[in-house]
Amino acid sequence: MQMTLARVLEHPSLAPARPLLRTGTHGLTRPVRWIHSSEVIDIAPLLRGGELLLTGGTALAAAAPEEQRRYIRDLAAHAVAGVAIEAGPHGPGLPAPLLEEAEALDFPVVELRRVVPFVAVAEAVNSALVNASVTRLRDAGELTHRLSGILADGGGVREVLEELVRHTGTAAVLFDRAGAVIASRSPDETGQGPDETGQIPDAPGPLGSVGVHITVRGAHIATLVLYPATAAAEPDEEALQLAQERAAEALQLALLRSRPPSARDFAAAELVRLAASGTTPARIRRLGPAVGFEADAPVLGLAARAVTGAPDLTRLDGVLRRHGLTAVAVPAPLELHALVSLRDRRRAALARAEVLHGLREWNAGRDVTVTVGPVLPSLAGAPASLGAAVECLELRSAGAPVGLVVDATEWSIERLVAGDDARAAVGQLVQEQLGMVLALREQQRRPLLATLEAYFATGCNKTRTAAELHLQRQSLYARLERAFDVLGGDPTGTPRALPLHLALRLYRRLD
Repeated sequence: MQMTLARVLEHPSLAPARPLLRTGTHGLTRPVRWIHSSEVIDIAPLLRGGELLLTGGTALAAAAPEEQRRYIRDLAAHAVAGVAIEAGPHGPGLPAPLLEEAEALDFPVVELRRVVPFVAVAEAVNSALVNASVTRLRDAGELTHRLSGILADGGGVREVLEELVRHTGTAAVLFDRAGAVIASRSPDETGQGPDETGQIPDAPGPLGSVGVHITVRGAHIATLVLYPATAAAEPDEEALQLAQERAAEALQLALLRSRPPSARDFAAAELVRLAASGTTPARIRRLGPAVGFEADAPVLGLAARAVTGAPDLTRLDGVLRRHGLTAVAVPAPLELHALVSLRDRRRAALARAEVLHGLREWNAGRDVTVTVGPVLPSLAGAPASLGAAVECLELRSAGAPVGLVVDATEWSIERLVAGDDARAAVGQLVQEQLGMVLALREQQRRPLLATLEAYFATGCNKTRTAAELHLQRQSLYARLERAFDVLGGDPTGTPRALPLHLALRLYRRLD
């Protein structure tokens, strides 16, 4: 059984601390991979994700409010399961800025109301986690042995799915590259198969499912999805992921027998891979005809990353096909890169706007982040467009919410200075333009920065700025006047406006 945050808080070694979840109630179902304790504030980069962090809180209580907020942001960005802070009768308590940031990010913060030995907690819980991992690996090995026997006896896709269903107790569906169902099996042999959307009746649905892409030499040929049998069930996601990985290997061989990928599939995957690697335009132009891409047709690059591994990424290809020919590659199990050769050069910019709109409609309620690169006039621009989308996806992945469609052209400045080499120059620009504002006390600094950011983001439109900040116009005018006084005058319409706007955009990158 999977060790969730809720189970860890109920564990006999930690329960005597009377743990109280203060923020992040949705995180109780998060799987906990390990228990770690540390008083170091900059601990996040040393963690791998999935840890429950135990801390006495003394260093946190002594830190500045912005450091406390950054502590939570960093833990959330590194996919830490939660932090438990000792606040017991003689403890320092939980700082308000830390709780505010955790509440905004829906990140689990646990208050430990009594003192417990962290070493004993870590030994007890981590031992249980290791034992569970060994059991999962043994079970996965047994599944691999049975699937190998099926293939050796001439079995195919259906027989592999049947064994997988027997092993996991879940329903299993195999989708093709376009999202259509190839085959499915259910624990109840008399039960219904998937409907036209690929969902199993009475199952939690795609957002509650576990899935993996099946590729051959980089070409995506199918997606395997496991659906927990009932919405009330609490599946062991780690065990399911191991099972699906072993089954994917067997299905890859079975599909090569019955549904081998075409030469176009291989060429399309290679075209996208070359574009993502930033290869020379000449190689891109040579490979384009094998995929059906015209050399002088406008091209658009996209990148996507899913959380649940459901077939959503597969169906993304279907959304893009409405606007032109597509080429897709799957560089990682939960990631997809794509190129779209747009049909109409004269409407290329409008077509890109339609792609963004269509993706936002499609992505509503999904655990997928999609970034869309700029439209460029020919196939030679594929590396630049896809590269922009991939860079933007990495920027957005650091603590960003899921379910977003992001226009990479709106993040051009952040991408330009994302490298470590630019950090010193960015810091200097921020200090030159905002140093006097940043020197204010936090309760003065935060509203002024928020006001300036909104003001420039709306094109210096005071009416829209007031609406964005939910302020009366007179209140906005007063805030702007205070900000301009600190800055040495109103920069609107002057050469100071551009560097000040840049500094405001880049300031958050230094957090």
